[in-house]
Amino acid sequence: MFGFGKKSPKNAGSKSEAAQHLIELLDCPYEYFPSGTNEGVIMSAYNEAFARREMDGCTPMIIVADDMLLEDFEDCGKSPDKLLGSAKIDARKWFTEKLSYWKSNISGEFWNETVGEITHEPGNISKSFVGFLDFGSPRKSKECLLAKIPVTNPWEVFAWLPFGGWNECPPPEEIIWIAKYWYEKYGAIPAVMTHDILEFAARPVKDETAALDLALEQFAFCSDIVFQGVETIGRLAGGLMQSSVWYFWWD
Repeated sequence: MFGFGKKSPKNAGSKSEAAQHLIELLDCPYEYFPSGTNEGVIMSAYNEAFARREMDGCTPMIIVADDMLLEDFEDCGKSPDKLLGSAKIDARKWFTEKLSYWKSNISGEFWNETVGEITHEPGNISKSFVGFLDFGSPRKSKECLLAKIPVTNPWEVFAWLPFGGWNECPPPEEIIWIAKYWYEKYGAIPAVMTHDILEFAARPVKDETAALDLALEQFAFCSDIVFQGVETIGRLAGGLMQSSVWYFWWD
């Protein structure tokens, strides 16, 4: 349904029905990791695939085998070509409209408190992926795949993996173009996906003004990372100045 290519598992193990179904849907080269796999093993495989992505003509994604994620993929019912052929959106205009919505629905004083000042706090710095980890077993993974999605343009993974379109999460038709904008502006590359988490590999944004602009964009994209996370956009901006991973989570 979503792809092509020869499947080539490197790791043995008893796969769940969700993992088997995900493999069938992706139909592309992958490595399988059972739950409880050490974080370092998966990251070593990811880093190797990431280094070879241009040579191999693919974008590696760590995808957690999750029934809810599979349901979202199936409910989308759109092929990669159809998603990529959707009307292109202007990401900057999209961010402006979302921020205008929040400003109009939040009182001026509370909006100012939500933005806050740029602060640099260690707890807001992200330098490693966490979405595939089992938080009940530190540094061990949930059941997941390292899928080598056959696209050289990283944002196109969202045509193969139609994430979003529920609650406050944007639909895949919008995420594709937002990811394209972030890749071209910041070099951000999608890397991890669960049913409610996205993580991107990115470079720290050193300039404070640029970091605040990016934090506002990320808030527009996923307000939960502020309201249920770092609490202010300024704190998010401070973290982005030292982070090499962008983390998004929707309730």
